[in-house]
Amino acid sequence: MTIKTADKYDLRQRAILVRVSTSMFGTQKKDRDATNATADQYGAAADQVAVTKSIINRKNPLFKKIDKIKGLIRNSHLATTGVWDEPYRVIRTAKYSAWRSVMDELKIDFDEAADDLVKALPDIIAEAQGNLGALYDASLIPSAEEIRAAFSVEIDTEVLPDRGNMILDLDKAQVDGIVAAANAKDQQRLKTLGEETHATVRKELETLIEALRSFGDELPDTKRTRTFRDSLVKRMAALADTLPGLNVTGDPALDKLAKDIAAKLTVINAAELRGDKVKGDNRSKERVEAEAASKREETADAAAEILNDLDGIFGDQKVA
Repeated sequence: MTIKTADKYDLRQRAILVRVSTSMFGTQKKDRDATNATADQYGAAADQVAVTKSIINRKNPLFKKIDKIKGLIRNSHLATTGVWDEPYRVIRTAKYSAWRSVMDELKIDFDEAADDLVKALPDIIAEAQGNLGALYDASLIPSAEEIRAAFSVEIDTEVLPDRGNMILDLDKAQVDGIVAAANAKDQQRLKTLGEETHATVRKELETLIEALRSFGDELPDTKRTRTFRDSLVKRMAALADTLPGLNVTGDPALDKLAKDIAAKLTVINAAELRGDKVKGDNRSKERVEAEAASKREETADAAAEILNDLDGIFGDQKVA
């Protein structure tokens, strides 16, 4: 990403800060009586021992469903936004609506799953009682309302500060110094964002190229050979979709790179690249394999060209 200076563009018009946080009910509770009894049994100091017990089984399908949605929220948020100042991340304003729509839908799924768990609490508590036996203590079980309140998703946005209209009771030199320092921090944030974006895209392209060029090679210490998975094409599609949102400076070269990925690396057919023989295909096995090898080479070359363009955008050495 070309790192432009702060006085050449208004980052506030191009980017917005976003934050997503999730919370879960803590299923583990310390049992003081059991802790003291265990310490006494083994002659240990009570403050060096802890007996905890699960008042909700984390393997319960309803709890696992909430935990899965939490993971989807986190992964989607991290994949579509760029590093900034914690707890906030940054996204291009043009991509904000799409990001927000996904987050809102996942929040609805999360809330519904949490509601379902609370409805099933009598059965879940009975399960805990059976699992814990004599260690079960009803006083450690919070109310249904408290348990439900522990599950939450918070979505927050912040605009970047308008440093061109700062009104401070300071002289001009002091204000200029404050603005210059703040702009310098923005430049460092943009540099970090660029490095993260570069590393992420580069890794995805290298993985694709490696899979294409090593297809059919024997795997070490096995009788199997390397294949080409459908998921690699899906990852290219995800990359083409998310990359523009990380281009918060509006670099035309990076936007073009995303379009090149979409045009050249998302339309490929994994089955054709593997040389899968389909019903009704009258070509010989040798011809299918030869054409597949040619397509793999062509696709790898296209990916390598995009990789070189990527390194050119970020000012690094081209890859041979």
